[in-house]
Amino acid sequence: MRIYQNRTLGSALLIGGTAVGAGMLALPLTTGLGGFFFSSILFFISFAFMLTSLFYLLEVLLMTESSKANLVSVCKEHLGIVGECVAWVSFLLLLYSVAAAYLSGGGSLIANIVNALLHSSISSHSGIFIFLLIFGFLVVFETRAVDIINRACMLGLIFSFIFLLIFVTPHIEIDRYKGGDPRYLWNAVPVVVLSFTSHIIIPSLKKYLHEDIGAIKKAFVWGSFIPLVFYLVWEFLIVGILPLSGPYGLGSIGRASYPISELTNALRTILRTPWVTGAIGCFSFFALVTSFFGVALSLYDFLADGLHIKKTFKGRIVLLFLMFSPPTLFAIFSPKGFIAALGYAGVFVAILYIILPTLIVWRGRYIKKKKGPFCVIGGRGLLLVMFAGSLAIIFLQIAMTHGWLFA
Repeated sequence: MRIYQNRTLGSALLIGGTAVGAGMLALPLTTGLGGFFFSSILFFISFAFMLTSLFYLLEVLLMTESSKANLVSVCKEHLGIVGECVAWVSFLLLLYSVAAAYLSGGGSLIANIVNALLHSSISSHSGIFIFLLIFGFLVVFETRAVDIINRACMLGLIFSFIFLLIFVTPHIEIDRYKGGDPRYLWNAVPVVVLSFTSHIIIPSLKKYLHEDIGAIKKAFVWGSFIPLVFYLVWEFLIVGILPLSGPYGLGSIGRASYPISELTNALRTILRTPWVTGAIGCFSFFALVTSFFGVALSLYDFLADGLHIKKTFKGRIVLLFLMFSPPTLFAIFSPKGFIAALGYAGVFVAILYIILPTLIVWRGRYIKKKKGPFCVIGGRGLLLVMFAGSLAIIFLQIAMTHGWLFA
């Protein structure tokens, strides 16, 4: 079969592309103080953990006879109205959290670009509104318009990443990989887990692959490897260039109110090569925009369907208000909004894609005695490990928010 006709390969690329997003930009800022070696171990653990959760989600979706089933409807079927409400609210808050992070990061980058080009000074708050005006309102034209712009941004993302690999590597200092304290990594767990999340497209891929379990499993494995490789390379580059401490260190950048703009400023200062730091800025910008489009479209359709709002002119205005008011307010008024929002999103991922599926699988297997066409190995033991892991993710985000962890 020709490569471009291979649905399994296409599905793997969709899984990888969904996972790789703006969360990637935060990874060295949240994990860098832990050191490259220990950060890499956390990446591999998160890769295995989230890949396992994909298999549980598949088992859950195959428990129902409906080909159009999504997690919300399956939760209603197996966990009742309470499960449906938890799934609905968690999905909405997940999208709001990620949108807030992207608005915060995108706004700070827009402010940097305007200040550099026009030699003026605008605040990051103003950049948030400019980013929203340029990219947020595109969703009212729906998928076709967004698709055209997104393709151009994806090309920019790919070429800028390749450029970085070629030209930034000579600036790496090997001694920078020797430092780090693994205790810092507890703070990073929710963000790292979020960065391996591609679960939102699994119901569509199940139908696309005609419920061919073998093909779906291959797509899961190979698709999950894509973000793992991207994250390891990105971590290798940033940790190898920036020191752990000091005014341009990963620690101070991660604690900044707008860490993405601080990251580009630090790289510009240390590398002293404008065209290289410009490529890093382009990569960061394209990563934010391409991720933002997917979240904005999902939020637009989710609110329209869930609240039964027709997409008339008046309906679109209402949808835009409901979509962007909460995340914009969070991005403006929350200090360190980018990383904080990604951490909260990791909590909602744990609830939506780990806790709820494991409860449904437990109920289906051991209470209702249902046998579906696919069953994840590991029995009760692995289910309990996954459930405990998801509770740990939630606890770590709460602990980080209240300053209980090592910092």
